[in-house]
Amino acid sequence: MRLLPKILPDEEEEDRRLDQPAPVGAEPEPELPALHWGWTAAVAAAASIPRLLYLFVLSDPENPGLGVYDDVWHHWQIAYLTKEVGLTAAGGPRLWDLKGLEYVWGPIHPLLMVAVFTVTGSIDIVLNRLVSLVFGVLVVVVIFHLCRRYWGMHVAIAAALFAILLPTSVMTDASGMVEPLAVALSLIGIWAWSRGKGFWSGVALALAAVSRAEEWLFSTGLVIAAWLRTRAWRQYFPLLAGFAGVMLVYLKVLQDQTGNPIYAFYWNFLGVAAGRWGQGSISASQESVRPFLLALLLASLIGLGWTLWKRPASYMLLTFGFGYWVFITGTYGLTAALSGWQWWIPLTRRFEFPLLFAAVLLAVCALWWAPRRFGRKALPVAWTVTATTLITAQLAWVPIADAFGPTENPWRAAMADSRQLGAWYSEPLYAGHALAVPADRPDITYGLARFGGVEGKHLVSEMYDPFSYLPSGYKYADHQATVTTIVGCWLGETDTRMIAYRNDNENYALLLADNPGWFVRLGTLSSTGWSVVGVNAPRPSDAECKAARERSLT
Repeated sequence: MRLLPKILPDEEEEDRRLDQPAPVGAEPEPELPALHWGWTAAVAAAASIPRLLYLFVLSDPENPGLGVYDDVWHHWQIAYLTKEVGLTAAGGPRLWDLKGLEYVWGPIHPLLMVAVFTVTGSIDIVLNRLVSLVFGVLVVVVIFHLCRRYWGMHVAIAAALFAILLPTSVMTDASGMVEPLAVALSLIGIWAWSRGKGFWSGVALALAAVSRAEEWLFSTGLVIAAWLRTRAWRQYFPLLAGFAGVMLVYLKVLQDQTGNPIYAFYWNFLGVAAGRWGQGSISASQESVRPFLLALLLASLIGLGWTLWKRPASYMLLTFGFGYWVFITGTYGLTAALSGWQWWIPLTRRFEFPLLFAAVLLAVCALWWAPRRFGRKALPVAWTVTATTLITAQLAWVPIADAFGPTENPWRAAMADSRQLGAWYSEPLYAGHALAVPADRPDITYGLARFGGVEGKHLVSEMYDPFSYLPSGYKYADHQATVTTIVGCWLGETDTRMIAYRNDNENYALLLADNPGWFVRLGTLSSTGWSVVGVNAPRPSDAECKAARERSLT
């Protein structure tokens, strides 16, 4: 955040031109009169109000939307477990997760949240939502200044109003998702470039890529686009140096921690697009959306092509906006990602910035192009169109409520299960020992830590249990004695005294049936569909563990 005064506008810098002249064929950066700092403060305050109201009045601050925005808890879990386990882990410090996805989204957000948790002394998920809210407000501020720079105050005010009040922006900015952070960093990079601060622009664009995997594409595209516009190394080299310096460090971290220097990019896009990561078949209703997505993709490609051809002063912002539309419509319209389409997807984080960019284009057409084409007499009509569109957009709150309203009861039920599991864990036989849990419920991890009194350092993920590492074709039912010994070794080595397992987990059901003396049934959790048992298994000797593991490999 210390870099922001160097990047964001101030009174002395607002009216300067770029140090370097624009090349032939590209529209030069505009000169601007000084703008009082009160404008920035007013825009930030105006953007904060609806987001804070949504967070603390119109929604449950503890529930970003269970079943819709589950990734919020996953982002929280990675940050929390990194703080509790990863920073002091053997071979660390490193990120940590129960699902094995700690490096899928990038380290900027979890490390930022570790700092916030440490400074505040709290692990409340409201902090995640406040952090995304802050960056959402920053997006509004930078959009205001970029639009003023390229299209004047009328467009800046209209674009800021859209950014402040669009339901999709208000809701997502207050959700705890990572998109506001990544978009804010991208826009800061664009703003820095427009001010001739190539190095800081490169750093900001690289940090955006470290924050979200799709920003690998956006930031790389913007770096290339900058070269197409400048054709001058004295402008371009600092940008490239800042970008490459940060990205090389990130690639090295990914290589060291995952064995794949493009791990985040691969699993977010190559894996998803190819249908290798959780995609199912595409339903008829999902297929019916494809023509609309392809039409939007074509329109976005036309806009991007025009931008690359004409290269106006707003070139970088337009490239980012049209490029975002190309990416999101192409991903859903042309790949297996369409199998994950839900009716509420256009109202959520994936379309937050594309919809805001569409609103910016509307403001530009109505309040910049129309007055130039038809004279100032067009302004009243233009503002009427802008206001009508903004008011009509508020109808989006209805489907947003339809999507997020039903999440409250499942959230309360999940927290009730967390409290019950925490109550069992607090009994003297189990407290302070390890609790094995399924890997796919970060909301339960949150409930255990926040309300159940179970610290993250005591959680063991069943994603790493012995059943998950048996050789292909080596089934527990066919090798019960060997696998039972391996499980006994795992329970002893991890000090696991309690297991919560899914009711449909056949391996654990068979383990309990074969070794009834090892376990005490404590109960079931109705919301999660888990059964919970206490563990008092004899620990095999080291020699027995080694022999059993060797037998499983033969």
